[in-house]
Amino acid sequence: MAFEAWQLGLIDAAGYNGIRGEHIEAVARELEKLPQYEINTADFRSACYRAGVDPDNFDQDALAGLQERLNR
Repeated sequence: MAFEAWQLGLIDAAGYNGIRGEHIEAVARELEKLPQYEINTADFRSACYRAGVDPDNFDQDALAGLQERLNR
């Protein structure tokens, strides 16, 4: 089954081809809207969904990048 261009764009935008800087930035912006400093798993997953990123695609390197971005 071949994918159409718009389908490939959605797959890429959701991070299925790897989490990149723009995915981390989008999730970080959503997390910064939260009123608390402690982020639990539900907060993280919700922020990912609001940013249009699949949270299950985050690996340890991407999570470390997200933490670095949030600590700035």
